[in-house]
Amino acid sequence: MASNEPHHDGLTGAFYGPNIPPEVPPPNVHRPKHRRHEFKPYTLLCTAFKIFTLVLITIGIIVLCLWLIYQPQTLKIHVQSANLTLFNLSASNLTLYYNLSVNLTVRNPNQKYNLYFKRIEADALYNGPRFDFLLLPLYKQGRKNTTTLVFRFQGQNLVNGDTVRSTFDREKGEGWFYIDLKMYLKVRLKMLIVQSVEYRPDVSCSLRLPAPGNSTSAAAGFAVTECNVDSLS
Repeated sequence: MASNEPHHDGLTGAFYGPNIPPEVPPPNVHRPKHRRHEFKPYTLLCTAFKIFTLVLITIGIIVLCLWLIYQPQTLKIHVQSANLTLFNLSASNLTLYYNLSVNLTVRNPNQKYNLYFKRIEADALYNGPRFDFLLLPLYKQGRKNTTTLVFRFQGQNLVNGDTVRSTFDREKGEGWFYIDLKMYLKVRLKMLIVQSVEYRPDVSCSLRLPAPGNSTSAAAGFAVTECNVDSLS
């Protein structure tokens, strides 16, 4: 006998399907507002300092490279002539009477550098102590150029030392006096617009001079003397 009740296919309750998640409203997207780029004084100062530092470093590298490529050569200094017309030591004390003239040449062997002499001091020494000194006018010397300087030491001065008398008597008897000429220089080198630091090379010249009144040494005369010069590098 057929049943009049509806057929449920094994379902015992109502079926509503899968859960549907609630709709989430889209996030609000905030577009960045366009702001004007503001330059503050501190920012400008930092930027200018960085540019200035970079320029200095660049110039320093260029100068260093040029200096390594064109390293300066040492000055060439020779005493061409020297004349000692008076050189006496008093009998009562150690007063030295002298009259000495010196002609020397200064050669700038550098092809790239001009020389600017900022100070030229010449000292005359006998048996160690200095008995006179000169300050010469400053000048500029060009590349591959030779300049002649003239020194004139004249006057009288006390000289110190226990051996001055014995040295003077011995050299006078031999017919030759030995006088040292020292030069203290301050010089700058310049190539185009680049100028070097100040160099202070010392110059030493050992002079062998005929004694005044000695015909034998006077006949032999003075020999050209090369001076020792400190390097510029």
